[in-house]
Amino acid sequence: MTRIHLSIGFRSRRVLAASSLLIGVAAAPVRAELLQELQKAVGRLPHPQAQAGACVIDLATGQTVFTLDADRPLTPASTMKLFAMSTALAELGAEFAFETVLATDRRNLLVIGDGDPGFGDEKIHRARGESPAAPFEAWADELRRRGLTSVPGDIIIDEWVFADEPLHPTWEKDDLGKWYAAPVGALNINDNCLDITVTPVGKAGALVQVTVQPENSLLKIINKGRSGGKGTPSLHHRPGTSDYTISGRAPKRWPFGPVAFADPGLLFAGSLRTVLARKGISMHGQVRRARVRTPNGALPPPITVIGIHRTPLRDVLARAGKDSQNLFAECLLKRAGYAHARRSGSTDARGSWRLGADAVFALLRHAGIGTNGLVVADGSGLSRDNACTARQLASLLAYAHAQPTGALLHESLATAGVDGSLRKRLKNSDGRVHAKTGTMNGVRTLAGYIDGDSGPRYAFAVMFNGYPGPSTPYKEIQDRVCRVLADACDSETGGTR
Repeated sequence: MTRIHLSIGFRSRRVLAASSLLIGVAAAPVRAELLQELQKAVGRLPHPQAQAGACVIDLATGQTVFTLDADRPLTPASTMKLFAMSTALAELGAEFAFETVLATDRRNLLVIGDGDPGFGDEKIHRARGESPAAPFEAWADELRRRGLTSVPGDIIIDEWVFADEPLHPTWEKDDLGKWYAAPVGALNINDNCLDITVTPVGKAGALVQVTVQPENSLLKIINKGRSGGKGTPSLHHRPGTSDYTISGRAPKRWPFGPVAFADPGLLFAGSLRTVLARKGISMHGQVRRARVRTPNGALPPPITVIGIHRTPLRDVLARAGKDSQNLFAECLLKRAGYAHARRSGSTDARGSWRLGADAVFALLRHAGIGTNGLVVADGSGLSRDNACTARQLASLLAYAHAQPTGALLHESLATAGVDGSLRKRLKNSDGRVHAKTGTMNGVRTLAGYIDGDSGPRYAFAVMFNGYPGPSTPYKEIQDRVCRVLADACDSETGGTR
C-alpha cells in the first residue's frame, strides 16, 4: 500500500527524515488528479534494488506538492552542476565576466588568468562569428600596433586565482585523459583538449598529414601513419609527456576525438606563442610561472595592460547547463569559491573545490535549505563522492527562481526538444521543460523547471541510483513526470498539446 504523508512547504526550514515518508503530498489546494497522475508516472520501479528520490514544488504557492523519498541522499551526476551554477550567480552576479589579461613589464609578456573556461572554446567563438584563435590574434595585432614585434623576455603565466589542483582526487581512473575529465586551470583554452586530425596525402603508403588545434609549439607529434589502405589510424599518448604518436592506415580524413592535455597553463602559453609567431612577433625567452598580481588584485608598476579578453558569465552558464560541459562547471565552482572567500575576509584565497563547496553550503544556509546528506566534491558531478537529495535540488531551483538572477539560470538550462542535452527528449512538450540531465553508470537524474504560460510554474527533481543495466526505463519515468506537469500547466490555461 502506498503511504501518504503530509509534506512541508519550501518556505519552512525544517527537513523531514528520509525514513518518515515514501510518497508525500502537500495539503489542499492541490488537485487530486495531479497527485494521482504523478504517482502513476513514477509507478513501481523496474528493479527492486533501485533507489529513487523525487520532489516537485509549486512555484506559485511555494508548496511541495509531491515527494518520493525526497530526503534520501543520492548521487546526482551532472545535476550537481545546478549547485555550481546557482552559487556562481549568487557570488559573482549576472553581469560578471571572466577576464584574462595580457600585459608587459617592458621585457616579458605577462598572462594573468581568471579561471575562464570559455577562452578558445569553439562553440562560444563560433557564436561570435570568429575563430577560437581570435583572442590571441587580437592581442598580436595590439602588440604590433604598439611596435612590439620582438619580446626579449619570457611568457610569464599567473594562475594564482586557482589552487594547483587540475584533477579531482576522486575522479575515476578510467575517466582521466578523456575530454570530459580535462584538467581544470586558471588559464584554459579549447576546453583544455587537443583536436588532432590526419588526412591522407599523395600515393598510398605516404605519411599522412597531421593537423592539431589549437596550434601549439609544445607538442611532439610522432607520425607513423600511412595514407590509403584498409583500417583506421590510431592515436597514442604516453602519460606525463607531450608526445603523441599516430600509427595505422588512413584511407580518408580522420579526426580523432578531443584528447585532454595534462597542463592547461602550458597549453595556453604554447598556443599564444605559436599565434604570435604566425603574426610576426618573435619571443626569445621561455614559458614560466610566477605570481604577478598583488594579494589585493592590483598590477604593480611598471606593468602595462595590452589587452583583456572577457567571457560573460552568461556564456559559461549556458555551456555548463545546456551542454553539460564539465570544465565549465568546475571553473564556476572554483571561481565562486574564490569570490566567497575574499568576500568573507580572506585576502590571499585561491579558488579550489573546497572553497567552492563552502560557497555552496553558504548559499543553501542563506536560502533556508537543509544540508543534511549534501556532499559537494566537485562542480560537474563527475565524482561519485557527490551526494544530494531531490528536495535540495528542487528547493535550490525554487529559491533561484525567486532571485533577480533566476531568469538567467532558467535560460541556461537545456530546453526539451530544442537544444542541449534535452534536444532529443520530450519533443512534444512545447518547450515547457527546462532542465539539467545527469547520467552515469547506475545513475539517471533530471532536475529543472516546467513552464506555465507566464514562466516557470514547477521546480522538480527526479533521481535514480543503483539500478542494473540500461537507464532507459528511468529516463522514461522522468519524461512521464515532466509530461504530467506540463499537461497540468496546459489544463490551467485551457491549452492543449
